[in-house]
Amino acid sequence: MNRNDLLRRIQVCGRDIIDEFLPSDANDDLDTLIGDRRHEVDAQAYRMFVSVRALLCESGMPSCESDCEAGQIMALLNGRPA
Repeated sequence: MNRNDLLRRIQVCGRDIIDEFLPSDANDDLDTLIGDRRHEVDAQAYRMFVSVRALLCESGMPSCESDCEAGQIMALLNGRPA
């Protein structure tokens, strides 16, 4: 799946991607980030990022590349150049 296809899929059914690919420990990690009060976190954006990263890893992309690609996709979703 290329980046444009994934962007369209997220825009159409982003909630489904989170429901399907959100790692089981993501909400615990989010609670830790928020609970430490060291970081301001957009919970929905965090969940989307880790879900997109998991989707990319599941499709065979190495972890270091999926982190970068998920970050670029999130930037595009937020209207920032990647």
